[in-house]
Amino acid sequence: MTNSLSVATCAIYAVLAIPVLYLLFRHGRYGLLGWLFLFFFCTIRIIGGALSVNDTSVAANIISSVGLSPLLLATASILHEARHYRIQPLDKKMEWVSVLAYHMLVVAGVALTAAGSVKLQEHKQPLDKAENIAKAGISILAVAWGVLVGWTGFSFIAPRGRNSSLARAGNVLLMAIAFSLVFIGIRVFYSLAALCTQRVSLNPVTGSLAIRVVLGFLPEVIATLACIFAGFRTQGAALLAHVEKVASVPPKPSKPWI
Repeated sequence: MTNSLSVATCAIYAVLAIPVLYLLFRHGRYGLLGWLFLFFFCTIRIIGGALSVNDTSVAANIISSVGLSPLLLATASILHEARHYRIQPLDKKMEWVSVLAYHMLVVAGVALTAAGSVKLQEHKQPLDKAENIAKAGISILAVAWGVLVGWTGFSFIAPRGRNSSLARAGNVLLMAIAFSLVFIGIRVFYSLAALCTQRVSLNPVTGSLAIRVVLGFLPEVIATLACIFAGFRTQGAALLAHVEKVASVPPKPSKPWI
């Protein structure tokens, strides 16, 4: 039987992927990672929804599990963009090290979650070991969400740059991230509860429709929409940052005429 929620997921994320792709180009190199990961998230949700329309196979369950990782990575990368606009002075080398370390944490979490989910769905023995692997993976993602909350909080109290326009753009992105993190947290802890309890009603693919909509589908859509709206409001910040960077470079001394 056709799954109406899966059809809606495909349709909604197919529409949302268009403005995300537009923002990927508008935000330039400062926002490249964030909007690229958000586009990957939309793509994964389209694929997962398509697989779940008439099928509740292992592949659909795995894609549902790993779909959280690009959303977390997108939020972290958009936060990086916001910090670049808002905070001065910003240690760029340390910032990139932090971004890389966070990405590795999320990748480790999703790898364990996917590996455990495969064994659970295929009923491979021992099931206890597979369940523990999946729980460890989703627990790491929950920790990654907590790290992101703390990182966002510290970004609000960091010293602001002198360019008020860039600082305002950074504030808009920070507010959107803080708002999105509430709903991403709901989604992360829903997955954690589903894996830890193994209740049929909490299954993100075959569970209760009301639970999947309220705890799974809507939080992800709301978080994505918040980022898109903030992205449109700040689409000129990348150009402004580039102009400021060029203006701050001292001109090369001209050679004297002989």
